[in-house]
Amino acid sequence: MSVFQAAFIALFYTFARSSFNAGLGAYILSQPLVAGAIAGLLLGDPIAGAALGGVLNLATLALSNLRLRVGPDVALIGYVGVSVLLLAGIKADSTAAATIFAALAIIGIVINFMRGVVNSVLAHWADFFADRGNAAVVGYVNVIPTQVWLFLISFFPAFFLLRFDAKTLLEITATIPNWVQSALNLSQYLLAALGIALSLRLLIQGSSIAYFVLGWLGAQIFGLAPVTLLGASIAIIHAFLARKRMESSHDTLITDTLPSDQTLDPNPNAPRLTGNDLRLSLLLWVFFHDAGLNFELSQNMGFATAMAPIASRLYGDVQERAACLRRHLTLFTTEFSVGALLVGATAAMEERRAAGEAISDAEIVGAKTGLMAALGVSGEALVVGGITALGVAIGAALARQQTLLGPFLFVVFEAAAVLAIAYASFNLGYTAFRRLDAWARANDWLRAGLFGAVRLGTFMLGALVLSAVPVGLPAAAVIQIDAARIPLQAALLDGIMPRMIPLAVTLGLWWLLRYRNINPMVLLGALIFAAVAAAGLLRLLGWL
Repeated sequence: MSVFQAAFIALFYTFARSSFNAGLGAYILSQPLVAGAIAGLLLGDPIAGAALGGVLNLATLALSNLRLRVGPDVALIGYVGVSVLLLAGIKADSTAAATIFAALAIIGIVINFMRGVVNSVLAHWADFFADRGNAAVVGYVNVIPTQVWLFLISFFPAFFLLRFDAKTLLEITATIPNWVQSALNLSQYLLAALGIALSLRLLIQGSSIAYFVLGWLGAQIFGLAPVTLLGASIAIIHAFLARKRMESSHDTLITDTLPSDQTLDPNPNAPRLTGNDLRLSLLLWVFFHDAGLNFELSQNMGFATAMAPIASRLYGDVQERAACLRRHLTLFTTEFSVGALLVGATAAMEERRAAGEAISDAEIVGAKTGLMAALGVSGEALVVGGITALGVAIGAALARQQTLLGPFLFVVFEAAAVLAIAYASFNLGYTAFRRLDAWARANDWLRAGLFGAVRLGTFMLGALVLSAVPVGLPAAAVIQIDAARIPLQAALLDGIMPRMIPLAVTLGLWWLLRYRNINPMVLLGALIFAAVAAAGLLRLLGWL
């Protein structure tokens, strides 16, 4: 492979991972079916590249939705993997191909880890400018430094990997110790726990602490999707009872906690969002939702960037604008096309608050948090598990028939579907919330509804602990008493309380943030150090 061929393939790989592809990188450009056709075209055989990529794509499809986690990089497997296999004449279903696949997966984990850690630091940089009400700079932090860093850790590794043959690639991967991979994974999980703890610092008040524990317990029994319905049902019942109590006491629920302790008449002269504001917000979300993707708060910078034009239009006062930006830099993670519904709904909610409606920070964050997981699960089932899987299956089948029609149809079909869903979801969220808000105010449900939203948000944070912070001792962690070998995790810790470590870690970080006022940046560095130290200790004990 020539230097120019390697450079062009590396550029396409970098573009697929960037935020300048209208949100279509993970869904289209990173898929090995498309990556193989592009790499094959640059190497002189696009049909063979598409056929090889199509076979690999069926194996990597399940990895496409690993936005938050340190997972294998599907794009690296597509662009570098297909190129290496194509030049070496290795078939996709061979043992050698599986070995190279595993090698690139390990390298992809390292690349994704470097991206997520640096973006976690940049997320706190965005906090600094948010505190000063500078919406434009918050957007710049999400876009410019994150994309420069992404280019550095994407283009150059891909370029050098493409200059190696299959044998050299495997030798490079073999030099990465297993304990280092474990340290990377543990760092990611601990930073995710810190992100959840930061949101808990705002939401856990009064009875909402019980919802967090219920969410954690329920997720173990039912799983994330069913437990979302359970949490919503409990929150609705609680909101209904709170509304009854409010009617009898003519109070506004301040004896428990939020919602807000006053009700203001909406101001008809308050600023209103224009069509251009909404379109700009949608475009910023579509393009830059994953630009600052990080382990600690996931898509928080992307969401705040989408809210930047909303904050600038609605809040002339610097302190109010700063408060708006801060509440949208909390933990947020969802599938971007269906999740655009929450962007539109939040814009409508901010418009009502700017008009004088008593909607608190916790109520807005609680509503976002409560719905983001449900929309994420629904979006991944619809887009990744349905539309993308169908498109890849058809495209791969056509590619194996020695035609480029498969990748072409997949690109057109997937792009039209994903962008149409994002547009429809955003508009539905904005219009539906305005109608719901009018109904809730007319029927005295607004305060109670927001009261329930806070609880639902806390409930979903508890449920997310299990999937985002799967921390536990390895299976090899055993103690031996005479002839008996006792596994510490399964026999001891799970015997006391199943999956207690994720809960203890998250609540411990919440306690440090709330009651010891530890700087999150200090905790971030301490957690990475702790992860490396823990992995090294487990290695010394022979448990890794």
